[in-house]
Amino acid sequence: MFGHRLLVWCLIFTGFLVCCRGNKDNMYERINGVAVCFRRLNGTHQFGCSSERGGNVGVIHFVQEVADRDWLLENGTNEPYMAVLPPKMFTWDIMMSLKESNKVSGVVLFDNGTASDKPGNFSHEDVCPNRYSGLSSAGSQTCSDEKPWNPFGTGLMLVDWGFPMFFTDDKDNISALHECYKKFNAASEDGDNNPLCALQMNSFMFAAVDSKTCVRRSSIVSNLKPVHYCDALGDRNVWWSLFPRSKRSPANENGSVIVVAARMDGTSMFDGRVPGAVAPVSALATLLATAHFLSHMMPAQNPDDNGTNVLFVLFNGESYDYIGSGRMLWDMQQGRFPAAPDDAVRDQPPPLEPGHVGLFVELGQLGRHAGSELYFHSSRPKNSLGQRALVEAFMNQTSSVGAEYGLSFSSVGGVPPSSLQTFLAADASFPGLVVTSHGDQFNNRFYHSIYDNVENVDYTYQNGSSPQLDSIQTFLTNVSFSLATSLYNIITKKSYRGDVAANATLVDELLHCYLDTPDCPMFRAATFEQKLPPGTQSLYVGVNVWPNVLTSLTGQLLAWLTHVGGSNRSREECHGDWQDQVYQYIWMSGDTEEGMCVETTMNYSTAISPAFLIPDYDWSSGKYSTWTESVWQELSVRMFLKPSRNVEILTFTLGVCIFITSFVVVFLMDCRSHILFGNMPSADDC
Repeated sequence: MFGHRLLVWCLIFTGFLVCCRGNKDNMYERINGVAVCFRRLNGTHQFGCSSERGGNVGVIHFVQEVADRDWLLENGTNEPYMAVLPPKMFTWDIMMSLKESNKVSGVVLFDNGTASDKPGNFSHEDVCPNRYSGLSSAGSQTCSDEKPWNPFGTGLMLVDWGFPMFFTDDKDNISALHECYKKFNAASEDGDNNPLCALQMNSFMFAAVDSKTCVRRSSIVSNLKPVHYCDALGDRNVWWSLFPRSKRSPANENGSVIVVAARMDGTSMFDGRVPGAVAPVSALATLLATAHFLSHMMPAQNPDDNGTNVLFVLFNGESYDYIGSGRMLWDMQQGRFPAAPDDAVRDQPPPLEPGHVGLFVELGQLGRHAGSELYFHSSRPKNSLGQRALVEAFMNQTSSVGAEYGLSFSSVGGVPPSSLQTFLAADASFPGLVVTSHGDQFNNRFYHSIYDNVENVDYTYQNGSSPQLDSIQTFLTNVSFSLATSLYNIITKKSYRGDVAANATLVDELLHCYLDTPDCPMFRAATFEQKLPPGTQSLYVGVNVWPNVLTSLTGQLLAWLTHVGGSNRSREECHGDWQDQVYQYIWMSGDTEEGMCVETTMNYSTAISPAFLIPDYDWSSGKYSTWTESVWQELSVRMFLKPSRNVEILTFTLGVCIFITSFVVVFLMDCRSHILFGNMPSADDC
């Protein structure tokens, strides 16, 4: 009896498979070339985007005007929707209304290149970047909602959205989405039975809750294969000393080191889309040019002549609660910078401590938004007349030299979000200042967003030709040469009268490498037979388990720009010695086809927060950065046609009816099996 019932069910199921046979993947059109909004976490919260484990599905609805948003919220009945919108609609009010409606399961931000869709300002960042770190940890933050540093900030990057988001500027993708929407969705009215164009977004993030929870879950010991949920944000800092530091150098006393610093990372909501033209590239290029000019102004000098050294530092991870500067300060306090003491190391340089720093000069945003006007943001320490005098002397020197190049410097109160805040939080008397092109508020309308690009700094590559006098290249050249000359005057206590001149072509090439493509003459000179990545590269710090290629290229470029002459070592001999912590030897193309060995004091230091090293660290204290990035596996966007709501209801109803009918048919066939199949005993229970 059971065998006959099974036979009937098999026939019904086989018929269903025959009717529905085919490749289901043929119904999807994959949308390629998109950038994802992913999940990041700190010690107390999670931020960003994630889909459900199997992906999110929704009907496409273009939100190009406020009325389109209102229709979705008030009249749309085919939810959930995938909202497709241009940058001008990517505002706090619009996005929060979509999130709170519970009718949206995903968002696609598109840029079709039209000026009408581009907003006048677009910053994903908070109005107070790094609001809970730096000086705020010392109870002296200089920013508030009423008096923000970043008045254009929307804070959209610091929201836990609960659905996936993708960005695309690919014209084919935008055209495909619009055509599908226009053909199937735009003309549809509630009650229509036509199919609807829909998207499936898959960007499931494994991390959840906060960094503390994520790190704990990832470290659970199990007999099964361990599951990894997140990675700490971080990479490496890059530093170079003007003079070699060794045991014999007298430049190891308090106040004997001048630090020139800048950050080398930016951020945005979308993976791989961090152009960072104003922040950080303007300062990064200026620091590299300053180091180049200064190294060639005094190639034969040594610290025995004056007792002062200059340390150039590029901090990484500063966009996330000052990862790089926080780690360097911690290493200094532990007596481990540039390296932990080791008796086995020959001529190891003595550790550099915060007290050794007599002046800290940081380069902030230097976009040419306000002509040639620049600002000093000074901490002006009151506890030490000598330190205050050095800060004042540097500002006076730089103002005087800058005036010769048409630059105007002013002093303003308050220290903006900067690496200097890390050191001031530990010691309010720390002697430092920040040089920017903005006063008490950012004038960068696209800070930490996808639009802080070449257009934001009005940059055009000159490819060997002399840049215009009013170009960003000339402006940054004048700034860097003024800084280099001022440093020379302070170190040597005499005015510079040498042959080194400001060279705007150098800055033009630097900007080309960071804003256009790493496959550029400067990076090719600083490497040897290395395949360089094409296209604009992201300036996002990344995670500590994957070394950042751009960091390596920047370090080698700093070595190339600051070397004076080459080393006599062959390619086989051109390598570092573990006992030598003064010099590195790097084989690079340089100006020759055969290559050359460069001797340099450039080196890297760890830029991973101490929070991940300190046992039982208080994750909510805000003292050190606690940022992590979620692990993910698959990122995909697929477009397909789905039935309308009425058709889905009809299909479901018919399915239930067929299911019930099949039970009745099987029951009756079972009761009449002795008639239908013959020579079978009748069912007594029918």
